[in-house]
Amino acid sequence: MDRSVALPDHCVVCNTAAQGYRLKRKFYYSPAAWKIGASLAPFLALLAGSLLEAPFLTMAFWPLVAIVAVANMFVRKSLRLEVAVCARHRALRRTFLTLSWVCVAGIVLGLFSLGEGPIAAFVLLGALGGLLILSVVQSYVGVQAVRLHELSRDYAWLTGTGEAFRGALPELN
Repeated sequence: MDRSVALPDHCVVCNTAAQGYRLKRKFYYSPAAWKIGASLAPFLALLAGSLLEAPFLTMAFWPLVAIVAVANMFVRKSLRLEVAVCARHRALRRTFLTLSWVCVAGIVLGLFSLGEGPIAAFVLLGALGGLLILSVVQSYVGVQAVRLHELSRDYAWLTGTGEAFRGALPELN
């Protein structure tokens, strides 16, 4: 799609009328080579440190994580879009957000009462597991699944949008 064109007022997931409700989102894009290299660099230093018995390489793990995180802010490109969302997917998004906050509250409750007994440990593990499952589901379902696949000076490629929405875009017809 052209970067300067606004998206239509139809849900990005199912292409039904959004009735004017739009989410302001900021999407980020980093080249695949950067993502892979930056993700592996700290672990490779950790592995090299343990194989070569070089403690300075092992201790470089966390500083490398910090350096990569800061460098990523300069490497990534961003795009601001307003995506339309129908009432059904808006409710689904709200449900996922509410469940995520309940899991975060469970984690906080479990951490504060960890020494109280096994029930607190089960609450903590259950909340962590629930949050992990929710994060995976959210990355594949609904509005949270919309991602920036590639970004150039003139065009942006989105993934995670519904097939009906992509088919209704003017440049694809």
